[in-house]
Amino acid sequence: IRTVDFCNALADILQQAKREQARNSLKYGALYRLNYCKEVKEKNRTYYEIYMLSRTEATPETDKCLSFVCLRPDGSIESPSTVSLMCRRAKEKVPGLENFHFHMLRHTFTSNLLSYGAAPKDVQELLEHSDVTTTMNIYAHATREAKRSSARLLDKVVSSG
Repeated sequence: IRTVDFCNALADILQQAKREQARNSLKYGALYRLNYCKEVKEKNRTYYEIYMLSRTEATPETDKCLSFVCLRPDGSIESPSTVSLMCRRAKEKVPGLENFHFHMLRHTFTSNLLSYGAAPKDVQELLEHSDVTTTMNIYAHATREAKRSSARLLDKVVSSG
């Protein structure tokens, strides 16, 4: 379990998604799907299985009901394969996205944070990298303006001395 910080714009999007889920829950009624997690222990390993049931189906007391952001209108979860499929379709249909993959969004997010002045240590923690050098070596693609700003820092040294 971890805390994830995000901006107000994303908070608004998430709240809108939650309201849409509530409307869909009423619309689908007993057919609306609820998502559950079951803990499975096997060969000194613990993992979790996610499954869906309609509201009318009984669930074991040991299983936990989960709330997801990305749900289909009937309440069932969107699988990672759906995201992959949508990315493949975007690559086919949108000129300039031929080499696009979902992970590129992480690169863009990180580069934008750093170029707008976010502290590298904060970005490292947001991305959950073990070391800030990982963040800086892999994700920090310096923009032309950031390079100019860095070069102008010497002007401050010269003018103050």
